[in-house]
Amino acid sequence: MTKYGLCALLLIAEAAWAGLPVDPLGSPLWEYNIERYLGEGVEVVVDNRVGLSVPGFAEDSTQVPLAVNLSEFPHEVAKVVTWVDMNPVPLLFNADSSDGGLSLISLNFRVQQASSVRAAVLDEQGVWHIDSGFVEAAGGGCTAPREVISSSDWENEFGTLKTGLYSSDGNTRIKASLLHPMDSGMVGNVPAFYVGKVEVRQKGSKALLLSMTLAESAAENPMFVFEFEGEKGGASEDLSIWMKDNNGYRFEGAIGGTTR
Repeated sequence: MTKYGLCALLLIAEAAWAGLPVDPLGSPLWEYNIERYLGEGVEVVVDNRVGLSVPGFAEDSTQVPLAVNLSEFPHEVAKVVTWVDMNPVPLLFNADSSDGGLSLISLNFRVQQASSVRAAVLDEQGVWHIDSGFVEAAGGGCTAPREVISSSDWENEFGTLKTGLYSSDGNTRIKASLLHPMDSGMVGNVPAFYVGKVEVRQKGSKALLLSMTLAESAAENPMFVFEFEGEKGGASEDLSIWMKDNNGYRFEGAIGGTTR
């Protein structure tokens, strides 16, 4: 490629990113990951009302808590996307809750090295609101061997799904944990084996309260917390959660019980 061709490509890239706000954390991957996960030419604003929360330091790089608390977000929530800039697979999850009124989503993730973390929320007008955090870490979380196999009974316990339904300030809060290795595929001779799809359903309705796609950065034995505005479902038997991993295993149960 000639220097003129390279200059032309740089000018195109600069034009494509010209409308983006300055990254508050100064990451070199700011523009690249926005285009990669949100799309080209999207409208973006920096907005701490998205309510992203991550620890300043990861005591355990394989289990780093992340929460997106949307209680102060003044717009309708169409989609939520999170990613970890410096991870080998930066994407953590995509979540769609346009029918459910999502107000909080939480889970643990792996971090490979110190990194900025992003949560982007798409509002009803097509604008992406991004909040950022930074996690210091000793690293290696994505390439660390799984711990679940150390349990002598892990094969029998694999797929155990525990759920709970709670009321919080008039909202519906769901907790769900699944015994699953969530292998990232980045450990030698251990193929990727992780839950890639999560859905929260309401009995008698075709609409989903939540549809979520996970990537390899999610932590082993995932624990999910979802909160929805108002009293969704009204009783545990009215709500269920469904998960599927990349090997085709499915896990499903009514909210408020334990299944295997």
